[in-house]
Amino acid sequence: MVEFILSIFYFLVFCFIIGKTRFFSDSGIPGFWVYALFGLKVIVSIFLTAIYTHYYTDRETADIFKYFDDSRVLFDALKQNPGDYLKMIFGFSDQHLHDTYYAHMSHWTRPYSSDLFSDSHIIIRLNAFIRLFSFGHFQVHNVVFNFISFTGLVAIYKAFKPFLPGKERLLYLIIALTPSLLFWGSGLLKESLILFALGFFLLHFFRFSKASGYKSLLWMFGAASILLFTKFYLLVALFIPVIHYFISSKWNWKTGYSFLLSTFVFVVIVSILPYFHENLDIIRQIIIKQQTFSRFIAEVPASSGFHIPELENGFSLLIYAPNALLITIIRPYPWECSSSFMYLNVMENILFLAGIVLVLRYYAKPSRESKRLLWFLLTFSFSLLLLIGYTTPVFGAIVRYKIPALLFLFTALLVLLDLEKLKSKFHLLNKFLS
Repeated sequence: MVEFILSIFYFLVFCFIIGKTRFFSDSGIPGFWVYALFGLKVIVSIFLTAIYTHYYTDRETADIFKYFDDSRVLFDALKQNPGDYLKMIFGFSDQHLHDTYYAHMSHWTRPYSSDLFSDSHIIIRLNAFIRLFSFGHFQVHNVVFNFISFTGLVAIYKAFKPFLPGKERLLYLIIALTPSLLFWGSGLLKESLILFALGFFLLHFFRFSKASGYKSLLWMFGAASILLFTKFYLLVALFIPVIHYFISSKWNWKTGYSFLLSTFVFVVIVSILPYFHENLDIIRQIIIKQQTFSRFIAEVPASSGFHIPELENGFSLLIYAPNALLITIIRPYPWECSSSFMYLNVMENILFLAGIVLVLRYYAKPSRESKRLLWFLLTFSFSLLLLIGYTTPVFGAIVRYKIPALLFLFTALLVLLDLEKLKSKFHLLNKFLS
């Protein structure tokens, strides 16, 4: 009962913040849509919790529970030694903290992690901080995480909106209702933090590209730091599109030239980094990531696991690129599905292919500015899909990892869609999208 009351209280507090903060309002979007999306995310998170409670009952391996449970060890330090709690919250680590606290967590260190930075630490620390006002009630954490991810989605909307005049409502619906984004972005998962960081990085990057300012630069640095400690490969996928867009918009270069230059810069940096430290060898990290994931699947079999070609060097990345894209864009095939989550992915793949057909029928030539965004979206999406396809031999994991790419691909289709022609053909759309 206490958990229910606290959850409702914080939900209402966040609704009040949404209503009173200008950041969440937009002239092109009905006000109730904003509250409806936040409420829908909370409802979906309850549904997700129920699934992991009643159908996937191993709490030790359930992502929505395991980091929450580990955060209790960190939080309990507050009762005995507040100084230790503060040190751990702010990222300090020494032998005393390791032996007293970290060693007693189940997921602080992971035997199969190959990341340059552990992506479990930040989520455990965040949960330990939220415990200050959640009093250990899980659903309160759900509400807070949903507010975090919701804020990130609003930032993504505001980042893309200037490029899509007249398409604001459809953009908002894509961001709000893409199935896997709604489902996995509404739980007590790293995806919530990723969406927050990605949203504010994009928003302030596009602002910085138009009018350089130190505030946007600070926001970008903060958001990039979060991505660094949650999903490092997202920063790798962002490198080429960020450099490409900045050069193209700042110096008004042709899209093709700026893309070639940014790709060249990326290749040079990737080639030089290993000379500073072997852990900065991006190609080596991709190969290690694939090997560790494959070993994990061999020892802990997954129902949605499959074989991927073994990477050996940079040349093998080129050879297996088509297979990596096939895995992440087309597969799983319906007959490969072993759970309802995988059928959700199949449905989204079909929706994307249907979107391509729709754009071919109702095509609008993008403006020069929209074309820059289009290249940004596609370059990021395919870079991310390649990285996932190279390293991840589990469809269940791919569904979650490719969420940002899927959102960007649907947005790319929106850039190319002649919405006015579509509305003139289907008049009912005017009621919702005008």
